[in-house]
Amino acid sequence: MIKELTAKIGPIQITSTCGGRHARNSQHYRGNAIDFRPLATSSRNAAAAAKAIESVGGVGTYSNGLVHVDVGDREIAWYGKKRSRRLAYAARGR
Repeated sequence: MIKELTAKIGPIQITSTCGGRHARNSQHYRGNAIDFRPLATSSRNAAAAAKAIESVGGVGTYSNGLVHVDVGDREIAWYGKKRSRRLAYAARGR
C-alpha cells in the first residue's frame, strides 16, 4: 500500500507506525496503519489518492497536515483531531 501511495503522490515522511499513543483497538497496534506527512502535495490530495487505492480501508486527515491510512476491513474516513468531528462509513465490497 505504501509503495502504491508514494507512486501516486510522491515522497512521504512516516511519522507513526505501530508505536506511540493511538486509540484503543487502533489499526496501528496491529501493524496495519501509518500516519504520514506528504512532502510533494497537500494532505487533502494525499487523502484523495489514498482513498482510490483498493487495499486502503481507512483514511483520515488531521489539522496539523498529517494523514492516516490503514488496511483495515472497513472503509472509514475522517477529518480533525477526533474521529467524531466528521465520520463516514461505507460498506467494503470484499
